[in-house]
Amino acid sequence: MHFNWITEWDTIWSDEFTDQWERWMEQSDNAHVFFHPAMLKAWVDTYLPIRDIRPIFCIAKSEQHTIFFPLVIWTRNWKNAFLKFLMPAGYSDFDYQVPVVVGDPSAFDWNKFWDSFGQEIVTRWGNDFDVLDVNGVKKQYMGDSVLWEEVDVCPYIDLKPYESYELFLGSLKSKQRGDIGRQIRRLEGKGNFTFEVLTADRKDEIFDNLPVLLAHHSQRWPNAYKAPNYHYNLVANSLDAGLLHFSRICIDGQPICWNISFVYKKKYYFYMPTYIEEYANYSPGKLNMFLCIGDMISKGFETFDLLRGAE
Repeated sequence: MHFNWITEWDTIWSDEFTDQWERWMEQSDNAHVFFHPAMLKAWVDTYLPIRDIRPIFCIAKSEQHTIFFPLVIWTRNWKNAFLKFLMPAGYSDFDYQVPVVVGDPSAFDWNKFWDSFGQEIVTRWGNDFDVLDVNGVKKQYMGDSVLWEEVDVCPYIDLKPYESYELFLGSLKSKQRGDIGRQIRRLEGKGNFTFEVLTADRKDEIFDNLPVLLAHHSQRWPNAYKAPNYHYNLVANSLDAGLLHFSRICIDGQPICWNISFVYKKKYYFYMPTYIEEYANYSPGKLNMFLCIGDMISKGFETFDLLRGAE
């Protein structure tokens, strides 16, 4: 396997390379939204001004496959002894860090890749970093030749068996199905209940909602770090690239619940649900999720990915 490394931001964001990058993503059977150029550009634009990060984007090739794995070296500050971390771009802000493989997936050996990758980074970059931290590789992409530790579950819903939202609801336990209907009726008793997905033609509304959404998210999860402008960059880039799914629930036209999520290659990524705390007893986050499932079924999507986290 031959390895090539791109180490200049100007090269990475050139039209020539991003065009090739997008072709790899489209040709890959395992490509995920978090390694899309628009998503990583939002992350880099956020963190480059405030962190010491430099690119080490990996392109590995064999006779049958091309593997794309965007990495960065992050030099920590004096409080962290200036340790240098080699890690996937996106790091903890993105749930998955699976390398993108172009070529027949059934003929690809993950054990051989990780072995070759490990040898290459030690030989090529061993003097440039102290710690290699890859924490978003799903089990089927791990192989068994490297020591991995399972940390979070990654639940998902297979939508392919359901031709309609009604059929999906019918597959649920009666108690759960009844609770969804009951909570909707309770909210309808407080005013006109609406669920909507805001598309690119309503961009101004999305950005008007964003600071309110972030304020309520911070109120609920006060210790969750939010890098300056990260969510604005993420929403703007994903919206322009056709990756954003921004939904909300309103009562009498006033939003009470929002959800920033992403769509890519018939898969929905459930990323950041938020609601006004005074409506917590109405389960608005759960209602939004189920209504998003209905929206995805109506659009012919195949997977509803709940991403990392047992909750």
